[in-house]
Amino acid sequence: MGVRVGIGLFTAQLPASSKRSFEQEYRETLELVRLAERVGFDSAWVSEHHGSSDGYLPSLLPMLAAFAAVTERIELGTGVVLTPLHDPLRLAEDAAVVDQLSGGRLLLGIGNGWREEEFRMFDASRAERGARTQETIEVLRRAWTGRRFSFEGRTLRYDRVRVTPQPARPGGPPILLGGYDRKAVIRAGRLADGYITDETGPDEVRGNLELVAEGARGAGRDPNTMMVVLLQNAFAWRDGDPWPLIRDGVVQQLGAYEAWGEGADTPEHDRLDPAVPSEEDLRLSTPAGPPDEVARTLLATIRAAGDRDVHLVVRLHYPGMDLETASRATELFAAEVIPALKTG
Repeated sequence: MGVRVGIGLFTAQLPASSKRSFEQEYRETLELVRLAERVGFDSAWVSEHHGSSDGYLPSLLPMLAAFAAVTERIELGTGVVLTPLHDPLRLAEDAAVVDQLSGGRLLLGIGNGWREEEFRMFDASRAERGARTQETIEVLRRAWTGRRFSFEGRTLRYDRVRVTPQPARPGGPPILLGGYDRKAVIRAGRLADGYITDETGPDEVRGNLELVAEGARGAGRDPNTMMVVLLQNAFAWRDGDPWPLIRDGVVQQLGAYEAWGEGADTPEHDRLDPAVPSEEDLRLSTPAGPPDEVARTLLATIRAAGDRDVHLVVRLHYPGMDLETASRATELFAAEVIPALKTG
């Protein structure tokens, strides 16, 4: 089993109490990504949502283009593009440009999306999101050949279109498909180059990877050739209890999702008051403490993948966090946790 370690997800959220500007947040994100490459991380990842009061990053490929400009080696990933909200040909074009800018380093994680308000914003069909995502995968792969093609599906139709330029990576960036319900996870195994998930429990990861393998074998594919990307919270720290440094940021990160599920950031409820999960759930979501303890917790999740190669993506920067704190955590994680994960 091989392990690669990325940093992210970068979401550029700013809590209402933060004095930071988005210009500062974006600029310092680039500094942190540059640092992550220098200290040995293998990749950097971003995530997408729309119409959020805390400014949750809406534009992933422009941000990754900026990452490409300040790095030379690390891969650049989306975790995930909300596929039904995007025009597939524009997505193919933008992805190809970022892949060219980065010299073939793009990893395109995609998903169906779920939040009703986002589908309303873009006048997209939530009922057809699974079919649209599936058809987008086929359109992307045809588009990245550089040849003219036609396509007629349930949600997408194109007549003799051509996308240029082709991506730098032959065949185009790997497509990683996310999902939670059984049907979506099996679809990832059947259609995608890899599976991306933020499930945190070893049992959940193990069960989902069994479904991915089921989908792959059903399509005549070898599941062992598929990428597995695990998105995890973490925070290694040696100077006392790190929880006061990260708790409010973790609440913003996780509580936003619960608040959206209850109707926040809509015309009827035009604000975001993050729900506050229980203290136990917060701490379970984010292993924090001495590097050896953090590594031990993360290794349990990695080992749930069995003999598969794993790309672990750890969030070390939480909403509202200053660059100095995030940089110290990044350097410590690289120096003491990454070696343990790669040899564990």
